[in-house]
Amino acid sequence: ALFKEGSIPAYTWQKVAGNFVLIDYNNAAAKITQGKVENYLGNKATEMYKDRLDILNDLEQCSKNKTHIWREVNYRFQFSNEEKFLHVNYSYVDPDLIVVRTEDITERKKAEEGLKESELKYRNMINNLDVGFYQVTLDGIMLNHNPAHNKILGYELSESLIGKKVTDFWQYPEDRNNYKEQILKDNYVKNFICPSLTKYGKKVYVQLNSHLMLDKRGVAYGIEGSFIDITEKYQLEEKLRESERKYRNLYDNTPFSVVLINTQGIVVDMNPKAEAMFGFSPEEIIGHKFMDLSVIHPDYLSTILEVFKKFIKGENLHRIDVQIQKKDGTIFWTNLQAALMKINDETFVQALFTDITAKKEAEFLIEEEVKKLKELDKIRKNLISRVSHELKTPLVSVSGGCELLLTLYGDKLKKEELEILELIEKGGKRLKHLVDNLIDISRIEYDKFKLIKKPTNFSALIREISNELMYSIRERNINLKLILPENLYVDLDKVRIEQVIMNLLSNAIKNTPPKGEICVNLMKKENVVELSIKDTGIGIAQEEMDMLFTRFGKLERFGEGYEYIDIQGTGLGLYISKEIIDSHEGEIRAESEGRNKGSTFMVKLPIS
Repeated sequence: ALFKEGSIPAYTWQKVAGNFVLIDYNNAAAKITQGKVENYLGNKATEMYKDRLDILNDLEQCSKNKTHIWREVNYRFQFSNEEKFLHVNYSYVDPDLIVVRTEDITERKKAEEGLKESELKYRNMINNLDVGFYQVTLDGIMLNHNPAHNKILGYELSESLIGKKVTDFWQYPEDRNNYKEQILKDNYVKNFICPSLTKYGKKVYVQLNSHLMLDKRGVAYGIEGSFIDITEKYQLEEKLRESERKYRNLYDNTPFSVVLINTQGIVVDMNPKAEAMFGFSPEEIIGHKFMDLSVIHPDYLSTILEVFKKFIKGENLHRIDVQIQKKDGTIFWTNLQAALMKINDETFVQALFTDITAKKEAEFLIEEEVKKLKELDKIRKNLISRVSHELKTPLVSVSGGCELLLTLYGDKLKKEELEILELIEKGGKRLKHLVDNLIDISRIEYDKFKLIKKPTNFSALIREISNELMYSIRERNINLKLILPENLYVDLDKVRIEQVIMNLLSNAIKNTPPKGEICVNLMKKENVVELSIKDTGIGIAQEEMDMLFTRFGKLERFGEGYEYIDIQGTGLGLYISKEIIDSHEGEIRAESEGRNKGSTFMVKLPIS
């Protein structure tokens, strides 16, 4: 009886006259072969497996050694020609029987192959990075690294550093201590710069970006990160810093390039910093009218002349940006500010120049990038709008066709055909919901999100939506409590508010375990109504709160042990719900004490 009722397909072979004959099988074997195994009773193994010497050999070895043999084999079923991976167990039964159990492990094998492929892709990606990549234990033992790591630190690209102490790479232990202290405090380190040592002791400067590696329990077990060689950049910056230190005292009282001009426009003096800025010697500048010199770029000369005339008449001069042309023809940007000053009763203009070339180039770059981003955003909006509307028509056809087929031929279709049609219908509904959400987002972005408000019985609306979702509620064995006034009229857009309540209640159902509870409470407070939807579900962690009500702000909980959660969704529902409530001049927010402590979503709407 135990043999017959076993869950794993099993076959009994008897050794007769030096061969093995199939004499029995269990119910699981009959089921997987659709009863065709009966046709093979009495057949010899040498006939059935003449092309599978490995199977014949395993039968012989099991019988000869009176033992158990386990194998994982790729097997093609003779009755269906279907190929599967099987875990095969040969068990000897005295005096002349062998029971062969064959467990289907095809899906597990596919998953293992998928994991291997994923790991290979990840490894290839890491190995092809131009930046150094590493994984180390908290104690500083190398776990993993890529070729770029070796290249930067002077090792052969193929040389393995696994097991090596990373303290060997740090020039100063205090840098390592500061780095580790910071990453343990914040869980990450960003743009950490320090000197490092190559294989042969050469100093290089690296910039690290790292984060803690956490196990499924959230406990740190290592550090993962990347780094780049910034030695050249660091040395250039160090030279610049040294230059600034060298000349700091000399220019303490002259932080700008200073040019002194009389009221006729003649340059009477300039400081060394101005010499360096313009590239001219004092002899080439002093004594000449500034408008006759080639220092000011021709495009700005007329503007400077006009400002100069107004300034010496007493008008205020605001800071202006002007291009300067050096003696060697180099053009750069400066910021010009000026002040009138008296020297021996003679009026002079003190012009102060500051090099702002980098700032200007950054501004131009930002302006150009902003322009490109605006164009891309426009393209994105148009694309979402067009694709959403283009999908609408074929979706209607697909969904309508499915519904028609189910209506006309539902009772005539085979189970598999019916399941496929139902799958298509469900997929069509999900895709329609996504398209509707995308269209709503398009309307929001184009400011075409219009409301049609009229007095609506809010209590009745909530009851209607609850009834629509009752199948899902009962299916998950959830207790739904409605605490509503008999009638409560509010001035609102019924279609849009229905969309909000449907989203909030559906989310509560999805995230509440079987036998959980959802409480919907509606009450009037002065000139507003308050709706709360409270569940006993998995709750919301504090770090997840900021993602709520954002576009595509879907909370991912893969691998956290919440098998009962419906993970489908785009993360658009709460974002659109907030836009709808904001359009009603209302308020929507969420509260939760943390994981597994449930959550409450609250909506406030003005009554009129």
